[in-house]
Amino acid sequence: MLIDYHMHTRLTDGVDEPVDYARVAVERGLDEIGFSDHAPRNDMQTDWNMKLADLDEYVDMVQKAQRQFPQINIKLGLEVDFIPGCEAWVRELAGMYRWDYLLGSVHWIGGWPVDLSAKNWAGCDVAERWHSYFNLWKQAAQTKLFDSLAHPDLPKKFGHRPTGDLTGLYEDALSVVAASGAAIEISTAGLRKPCLEIYPSEAFLKIAHRLHVPITFGSDAHLPYDVGTQFEKAVALARRCGYENICRFTFRKRDLVPLG
Repeated sequence: MLIDYHMHTRLTDGVDEPVDYARVAVERGLDEIGFSDHAPRNDMQTDWNMKLADLDEYVDMVQKAQRQFPQINIKLGLEVDFIPGCEAWVRELAGMYRWDYLLGSVHWIGGWPVDLSAKNWAGCDVAERWHSYFNLWKQAAQTKLFDSLAHPDLPKKFGHRPTGDLTGLYEDALSVVAASGAAIEISTAGLRKPCLEIYPSEAFLKIAHRLHVPITFGSDAHLPYDVGTQFEKAVALARRCGYENICRFTFRKRDLVPLG
């Protein structure tokens, strides 16, 4: 199957509505899609997170797409920022609707945004930022609140990477994910960013496969045109790393299906 579980609508930092994304998904032959708008936060409001009052409209929009395009499976999800101390809030969110899945993401190291702009990286200790990011990523996995962890090596977005061998950093992080039971996302969004590389790297994904960490796919589409884009490259990467199956979720229950 070809499944895209990561896309954003006009309620957050995307454009258009789920019906517009579903139409493109049908045209491109995807078997299943899922919406994962940025969840509301209880500690701060940003321009790209939904407000709590938006959730009813969000669910209604996804249900409209399900009715209008019955020929494709359409799932209801959220992308949730992991912030230490947010666990009770995430559990509350998880109980508000019958979500199919929750994507966990690390976009913030304290008050510092990982992927907002290249200028934020100016003068940073790149190795320290990467280690801080993966420490938070491990904490997100340990909560067992998330079904999949999105864009795993996000700090490379603007091309900033630590020097030297990253195998130890990757193995440490992925061992925690493996123990948690969460999946990780293969995201083609990186191909549209300055790093020009799928999230995660091939070296990272080979370790994930060795540790039996399952995968989901996502385009991180912020406009309908991006739905399922360059998935042939994601499939090829997954197969090179040894994967033959991907995850699908229904009401937070995971099944493995053959990789399309």
